[in-house]
Amino acid sequence: MSNRYPQLGLRSKNEIAKRICSKKLSQNEALELINDVIKNFDDYWKDSKESEPRKQKYIRSAAGNPLNKLLKAIDAKILQPHDHLVPNFIFGGLKGTSHIDAAYSLIGRQNARTILKMDIKRFYKQITRERVFFLFYRKCGCSVKAANLLADLSCVPVGKKGSGSTKKTIARGFPTSSRLAIWTNLDTFLRLQWEVSRLLRKHDPKVVVFVDDIGVSASRVSGKLFKHVKHVAQTILAAYDENQPLPVNKRKTQVIPFSDGAEHLGLLLGRNKISIGRKTKSKMARVKNKIASAVGLERKSLLKKRSSYYSYKKQIKKAYDN
Repeated sequence: MSNRYPQLGLRSKNEIAKRICSKKLSQNEALELINDVIKNFDDYWKDSKESEPRKQKYIRSAAGNPLNKLLKAIDAKILQPHDHLVPNFIFGGLKGTSHIDAAYSLIGRQNARTILKMDIKRFYKQITRERVFFLFYRKCGCSVKAANLLADLSCVPVGKKGSGSTKKTIARGFPTSSRLAIWTNLDTFLRLQWEVSRLLRKHDPKVVVFVDDIGVSASRVSGKLFKHVKHVAQTILAAYDENQPLPVNKRKTQVIPFSDGAEHLGLLLGRNKISIGRKTKSKMARVKNKIASAVGLERKSLLKKRSSYYSYKKQIKKAYDN
């Protein structure tokens, strides 16, 4: 066990129930909830309408039923209290962090910057039930029984529901998934950050992990050095942990100078600031054009959209004003 991981020490269903209980959920009610979910687990989740079967991308939903209630309690009472242990280069799925914070972290102190963008291929499908068990048992000090239970609650068979697959992975869309995805890959992310920062130590390096999107920015780096950094980063992700490979989608891997209009996480990276990206800017322009001729409920809806875009712009500006 390592002190960089949450030391949960859960031994049984009763201890899990005690940990997740609250003013609105007594310990006995929590235990009843756990037993109910164990008994009816397969009936309490489904494939979300947001899934893309043609691409083999499945998002799971447990909304509006006891499984969702239990997973929210586990996330809030067992996982979230340890967010402070996560290194500050990791964003997404953690309290108080956003894609805006992640993008702004890439700006750095020195100018003439370039970014290496990488996307982990089918991130959630790479994280097996065995890996989640290993996290709770070996890293977080839970008993075999408790680790198995927590892993079972967090994972579902791969592919379309009912496909009969025996392989289980983290269920993308469950309340616990984002934090578990971070904790199960923390060693790899730490190694990536250490090695990349070492290679770029004279170039004000910044490394950002946001779920499955990884950004590395640095100042005044030669093409040859950045090519080497890209190779090293991809190798670490794919092979550092033989039990948890994180292959990169090479088609989406890019090295772009900030001066060429580099974007990350939908935001334009500039000199000492970030701003809305091209896609959002295009959407704003379309809304503005439609407002001119819209009437009634359509106009009201468009004005509401425009207002949300303005609020988003303010959030972005606030990141670097602070």
